[in-house]
Amino acid sequence: MSLAAAAPVAPSPAMRASQLAAFLVPGVALSLPSGYSFGAAVLALASLIFVRQWWGRSWDRRALAWGLMLAVMAVLWTMSFDDWHLRSRSDQFVKYALAISGLGFLQVFAPRVRPLGWGMLAGALGAGLVAVYQTGWTDAHRANGFTNAIQFSGIALVLALACCFGVLLLWRSLVIWQRALGLVCSLFGLLAVILSDTRGSWIVLPFVLLIGAVLLWRCGLRKPVGLGLLAALLGIGGLVSLKGGEMAQRYHTAVHEVQSYEVQDRDAAETSVGQRLAHWNLAWHMGLDRPLTGWGLKGYIAEKARRVEAGEASASVLPYDHAHNELLDMFAKRGLVGVALLLAFYAVPLLIFWPTQKRMAQCAGAPMDRQILYLRMLGILVPLCYIGFGLTQAFFAHNSGHLFYVYLLVLLLGALIGRERALLALHPTR
Repeated sequence: MSLAAAAPVAPSPAMRASQLAAFLVPGVALSLPSGYSFGAAVLALASLIFVRQWWGRSWDRRALAWGLMLAVMAVLWTMSFDDWHLRSRSDQFVKYALAISGLGFLQVFAPRVRPLGWGMLAGALGAGLVAVYQTGWTDAHRANGFTNAIQFSGIALVLALACCFGVLLLWRSLVIWQRALGLVCSLFGLLAVILSDTRGSWIVLPFVLLIGAVLLWRCGLRKPVGLGLLAALLGIGGLVSLKGGEMAQRYHTAVHEVQSYEVQDRDAAETSVGQRLAHWNLAWHMGLDRPLTGWGLKGYIAEKARRVEAGEASASVLPYDHAHNELLDMFAKRGLVGVALLLAFYAVPLLIFWPTQKRMAQCAGAPMDRQILYLRMLGILVPLCYIGFGLTQAFFAHNSGHLFYVYLLVLLLGALIGRERALLALHPTR
C-alpha cells in the first residue's frame, strides 16, 4: 500500500456551480446591471441541471420551514387580491419556485463559507467603486448604481455590514492582507451608502449594530465586541468630520418638512418627508376601510386616484404604486392577511439563524465555530436590515429587493447546513 498522500479530489461540476452562485449573489449585486439576478440564475439553473442528484433526498427541517415560507410568499406576491384573482404576470412565482429548487440543491451541494465571504467583499467594493464613478465622473448628484438610490443604498449597507462582521469574527483565521482588504471593502460599502445621499439606511445602522453587539457579547466574544464598537465610533467620528455639515442640514430639512406637514402646509406633501407622510396616512386609512384583505393591487391605484380627486389625499401620491412603507403598503393592498405573512417572512429566517448558546454548542468538547457564528449573524442581519428599510421604502416593490433577500438567505442556510454537517463529521459525539 502506498504511503503517498492522496491527491485532493477536484470539486464536482455541481459543487462548482454552488460555489459560483455563493460568490455571485452578493459579489455582483450592485456592480452590474441586474447584477442581483446573476447568482440567482446560476443557482436556479444548477438546481435544474443536477435535479436527479438531489431530488428525493430528505430535507433539513430548517430548510423545509424556509421552503414552505417561500412557497406561501410566492402565492402571495402573485395574487392581486382584486377579487382574489391571480396577476397576469407570474414572474415572482417562478423566481420563488426556483429559489425553493435551489434550496433543495444546496442541501446536497452546500457552498463553503469562503466564496460567500469573497462575494461580500467583492460586492461591497464594487458598490463603492460604482458610487465613486457615478458621483465623480457623471452628471448624477447621487449614486444609484443600476437601480434607484434607496435600493442601492440598502443593499450596499448589507454588504458593508457583512464585511465588517466577517473581519470581526474571522480575524484570527485571516492573514494581514486579508484583514486589510476586509476593512477596505467595508469602507467602500459604507462609501456607497454615503454617496447615495439617502437617509433610510442610516436609521437601520445603529439598530443592527446594537443587536449584533448584544448577540456576540452573549456568545462570549467580549473583546471583539469592544474592538468593533471602538471601530464603529471611529468610523462615525470620521463620517461626521467629513459629512457632518451635510448630515446636519439633511436632518434639519427632515424636521422642517415634518413640521410643515403637521400644520398642513399646501406644499408640504411635495417634499421628500412630506410625501412619505402623505403616503402613510393614505395607506393607513385605506387599510382601515378594508382591514382583512385590503383593496388589491389595481384597487389600491384606483381608490388612491378617487381620494385624490375628492380632495382626501395629496396629488403627490399619484406617481407611485406603493406607500413607501412595507407594512402599510401591504395593509392597504392585501390587508391583515398580507401583513401577517410579511411579518412571518421576516420572522422565519430570524428564528432559523438566531445564535442561541445551545445552537452554538455544535459539538461536545469542540470550540465555538466562528464560521457558523458568521453565517448565523448574516442570516439575522438581512431580515433586520429589511425591516429597517421597510420603514421608509417598500423594498419588495422592486425586483432587487426580492432576489437579494430570497437567494442570499437560501445560500446562507445551505452554507450553514453544510458547515454543521462537516463539523459533526469531525466530532461525531455531541
